[in-house]
Amino acid sequence: MNPFLVAATCAACLLSASATAQLAGPGLAWSGSSGNHASSYLPSCQNLPVTAVPSETVTLTVWGDMLSPFGLFAAASGSQCIQIPGFGGGVVLDLPVVPVTAGLLTMTSPCLSCPPGHEQLQFVVPPGLPPGTSVALQAVALGAGNLSFTVAITGSI
Repeated sequence: MNPFLVAATCAACLLSASATAQLAGPGLAWSGSSGNHASSYLPSCQNLPVTAVPSETVTLTVWGDMLSPFGLFAAASGSQCIQIPGFGGGVVLDLPVVPVTAGLLTMTSPCLSCPPGHEQLQFVVPPGLPPGTSVALQAVALGAGNLSFTVAITGSI
C-alpha cells in the first residue's frame, strides 16, 4: 500500500472529524422569504445583522444536540458580551430580554457537518413597521453536550 495515500487518508479523516466537532452548535439561522439570510453554528458573542422586509415570512432555526431543550429570547438590540461560567458563548442581548419560546430540538438534519437536532419557527414581519425598527434574537441550547448561547441575529427594517 502506498504510504503517501495512507497518510493523506488519515489526515483527511482527522481534519474532517475536527471540523465536524467544531460545528457542534448550538446555532441560530434566519432565513427570510425576501432572500435575506444570516446564520452560524458556532457559539460566540457575535451579532449578525440581517435586513427584514415588512410582511415577509421569516424562518428561524435553532440548532443543537438532538432532543436538547432550547430557549429563544428577544431584545431591541444586542451590543454586549457577558460570559457566564459554565456556558459557552455569551449573552449578547441588551436588557430588557424577553423569552419568546422554549422546547426540544426534535427535528433531525441530514447535514453531516451541522448539529444533529434543530427546530424551525416561523413568523411574519408585521407590515407598517417604521424604518429602523429592529429585534435581536438569541437562543440557548446544548451543543456537543455543552450548554451554550448561540450567536445573536438582529433583523432591522
